[in-house]
Amino acid sequence: MADINVLLVGTGALGSIYAWRLQEGGVRVTCVCRSNYAAVERSGFRIKSDMYGNGTYRPTRVVPTVEAAIGTEFDFIIFCTKALPNLSDNSDIISSAVGPRTIILLIQNGIGIEEPFHARYPHTPIVSVISYIDVSQPEPGIIEHGSISSLLMGIYGNHNDSTKHRLDALSKVWNSQGALCKVVDDIQPFRWLKLVWNASFNTVSVVSGGNNTREMLDNPQCKELLRNVMREVYCIGEAVTGAPLPERMGISGPDGFIDETDKRDVAVEPSMLMDYRARRPMEHDVILNRPLQVARQLGIHAPYMEAVYAMLVMVEKTNV
Repeated sequence: MADINVLLVGTGALGSIYAWRLQEGGVRVTCVCRSNYAAVERSGFRIKSDMYGNGTYRPTRVVPTVEAAIGTEFDFIIFCTKALPNLSDNSDIISSAVGPRTIILLIQNGIGIEEPFHARYPHTPIVSVISYIDVSQPEPGIIEHGSISSLLMGIYGNHNDSTKHRLDALSKVWNSQGALCKVVDDIQPFRWLKLVWNASFNTVSVVSGGNNTREMLDNPQCKELLRNVMREVYCIGEAVTGAPLPERMGISGPDGFIDETDKRDVAVEPSMLMDYRARRPMEHDVILNRPLQVARQLGIHAPYMEAVYAMLVMVEKTNV
């Protein structure tokens, strides 16, 4: 059994699956639940998973706030909330739980997510994490998960051998429970790689009028817009990292992403479209605005991303 204490903040659809896998591996997991607190505290998470089977997951402890978890020294704090720095800097909400042994993991989308945490906790190791998972929470505490679950993790900034050793131990638990997890030396190229899909399909699904991936790709003009946005992300990402972006499962380049998405048996409803329909704030700052800021600093022109970003912000103002 792993002698590890974890605090998971933002235990929604994504967080519940990764918390469940850790606890199945012997980790003690305290889950901070907000809108779903009453349902989870009463009945746990009722999970239907094509990958792991169906069951009820009851965390070691369920709390409504980070402050309610004070009293335990946490080895890891896993942050799974939406990245909305344009609305607020939420790095402060875990301050009461960060201890001398804590390592902070950020499972979030976008670019530049690590900076507020590094600035607030300069002596605490920060780990940048990319997740690939198909999961939703149609009702509080009800989790529907498909057949994808993988994590890529990389330490942000300087670190020592102890941090890497402890991160490897956590990764080993996830892998033992079927959540594929890999620790890489440099996470940023993979972060830009994930942005290729998020900056295109996620954002265009909203500004095109509320379309899933099949509907977008069936329209020749929309398909070309997606391709052009992807080309711009590749251009910026490769300029930042100084090398071609890596492949993922043999997928490379805009045409590779489009072909892979086009071949899926079931059309994807992008998460940003779900947020829009639920009248929730969207992650346009870290998915479009921050990459565009980087592009301007490097003198890279990205007109398609600029146009989509402008429309997305306008759409959100009339919706939230």
